[in-house]
Amino acid sequence: MNLRCEAIIAANTDVLAGARVLDIASHDGRWSFAALHAGAAHVVGIEARKELVDNANETFARYDVDPTRYRFIRGDVFEKLTTEHLDVDVVMCLGFLYHTLRWPELFTLIRALRPRHLIIDTNVNRRRTDRPIVRLGRDDTARQHLAAADAYSWEGAALVGLPNQAAVRYMLETYGFEVESIFDWERLLNSRPGVDELRDYREGKRITLRGRPRQAAN
Repeated sequence: MNLRCEAIIAANTDVLAGARVLDIASHDGRWSFAALHAGAAHVVGIEARKELVDNANETFARYDVDPTRYRFIRGDVFEKLTTEHLDVDVVMCLGFLYHTLRWPELFTLIRALRPRHLIIDTNVNRRRTDRPIVRLGRDDTARQHLAAADAYSWEGAALVGLPNQAAVRYMLETYGFEVESIFDWERLLNSRPGVDELRDYREGKRITLRGRPRQAAN
């Protein structure tokens, strides 16, 4: 977790400092918590599962985090992105992209928030090619670490997709974002030779990147 924090949070303190952050599929609030410690002004987490929202609120209260600096919303990510009024500078989409196939909807809703930056951490298909490729799969919606049930799930399963890195870039470009940077996991892990738990990053099965709207580069 400490090494993941280096890649997801510490490497992005320049954009998190003073920012209003949206944490999509915020789980138990761990990355929202880390964003506040990195200097974010405020964080909103959206999470479908009640027990995880309760856990996040309890943790933040236990650590005496100023309640005016955070809010956790329980509900479907897509519904809440549509109905909630959100002022956002940075969107964090961590561990969610491969638990859905609703990417056009997701990136349209993110784009409508007009964030300055988008931080993505995701599993990816290892097919290293310039062609965008997606491998279909099914998530058991009863399992907490997989996709939550929504209007498109059926008989306890959600259809999901595992994009390769080229597909992630293609999606971002299609919806008006560009890849600003891709975290160098190889360099970080080579500096920690005893770490075996993050094999998915070492083997190219997971990536961390930062994007921004294209006009922000002008």
